[in-house]
Amino acid sequence: MKLYIKINTLKALKNLDDLLPSSLSKTSILLDENSNQAYINNIKCSQEILKHQEELFFDTREIRHLVKGIYFGNTQCEHLLSSLVEVVEAQKICKSKHYNFVFTLPPLSQFKLDELREILSFLNKSYTEIVVNDFGALQMVLEYQNLKAILGINFTKIIKNAFIDNLKIDDISDTILENQKALLSHCEFEQESVRAFYKELGVSRFSIENNKLNIDFINTTPKMLCDFYYPNITISSSKACDIAGLFDDKSRYFVQESCNKYCHQISLEFAHSKVLGLYQRYNTIYKTHSKIELDKTLYKDAKNRFVWEVF
Repeated sequence: MKLYIKINTLKALKNLDDLLPSSLSKTSILLDENSNQAYINNIKCSQEILKHQEELFFDTREIRHLVKGIYFGNTQCEHLLSSLVEVVEAQKICKSKHYNFVFTLPPLSQFKLDELREILSFLNKSYTEIVVNDFGALQMVLEYQNLKAILGINFTKIIKNAFIDNLKIDDISDTILENQKALLSHCEFEQESVRAFYKELGVSRFSIENNKLNIDFINTTPKMLCDFYYPNITISSSKACDIAGLFDDKSRYFVQESCNKYCHQISLEFAHSKVLGLYQRYNTIYKTHSKIELDKTLYKDAKNRFVWEVF
């Protein structure tokens, strides 16, 4: 399995070396329970990855030397779609560090199609992989000869109960709880016809989150490769944005055109964030699942990818 880093901003990409751990002892020293939730998550996840590093990547070198490539760009909000200038610079940085460059897209409306077309035309100058999160963007990417589409998390999304791991026996029966967990463990890619449909389009890679998804089908034909996103599980994402609404009048909960992007400066925590692992970045509520629960059939295939999102 290959290690890729998911980076949302150009600033984070430029400082990537400072974000990656060099040893388990270093991350232990940096861990401060009074820090914000996103910071704590990064450190705890560093510890977990380092603990399983040899098993996952068959390599004991420092993490920074194992990074195969960068997934660059926001995957949640169209107002955070990277500009062409940012894409050009990010690609240049990746090339200088010998990283594979993968561009990621959020779900897009018709208001962003011109910007997307401009970016895709530039990236089409050389072979580039593009993570898409809606069918419209998928159709556009397929129009370009040198672009390769990857199906993002939205293509395996299931409505998730954020509190399923914290439910008490008094609140729900064992049978109902097991049924809930079973429903969350399946996706449509288990169906041979679904995989065949995408393979005929020329798409051979899809994405999953760290939530015990059934992947018994992963080596059956037609075979698709897998991106394993770690450590965040998307609980809720919509056009409505609480962070935008905090700073402007209530109409700004639904930002139609330009956005002030306050989310670059803050994230939201909840009353029991440290217990439940919930927090909000951008327009999305995440639940952190730092324990790596990864089937060996995934990490034994060198073509599958471990995509670590560093906030």
